[in-house]
Amino acid sequence: MKTYTLFILFFVSLSFNVKAVSMGQIVGQVTEKETKLPVGFAELIFENRMDKIEVKANEYGHYYASHLPTGKYQVRMVYNNRTFVMNNVQVYDDNTSEINFEVSSDNSLPPKVVLETKVNAFSSVVSTAAKVTGNRTNQASQSINDLISQQPGCDVRNGKIFIKGSDQVRFFIDGTPVMGPPTQNRIW
Repeated sequence: MKTYTLFILFFVSLSFNVKAVSMGQIVGQVTEKETKLPVGFAELIFENRMDKIEVKANEYGHYYASHLPTGKYQVRMVYNNRTFVMNNVQVYDDNTSEINFEVSSDNSLPPKVVLETKVNAFSSVVSTAAKVTGNRTNQASQSINDLISQQPGCDVRNGKIFIKGSDQVRFFIDGTPVMGPPTQNRIW
């Protein structure tokens, strides 16, 4: 009886295919090639054999695709009645990649334009965290400017936040990351 039970358990365990999904992130900006201006509210589609994930950029053309399963993707975007495609975009486990889209309004382009894949990958960094709570008796500062200026590599001048150093610095407001473009001078 014991071998019969083990035999059944062995076949049941073979029938389940359990995988741990590795995740990564992609950030970037969509700009128009001729004017170098951002394309606000652009919609990008990350697609491979298993997944189809749609991401929308903000009004400045910046987008943040988080929790993407690792693997290679085709990234598509429609602009000016043309589909711009970037192939073989790699998402790495627990890393952030930067992919900037440069689209064109040139009417002589074909309906499908394949762009060169230019990926800047940077590794994940363990972050340090500061949390503001509602208990004012334990807080040394009374404003968000004081809190930010106490962080290493951060400065507040004339109402603007300057973050120096690593591209992996992030601030979270109400649990949402406040991000800037990694390739430009970070001034919010």
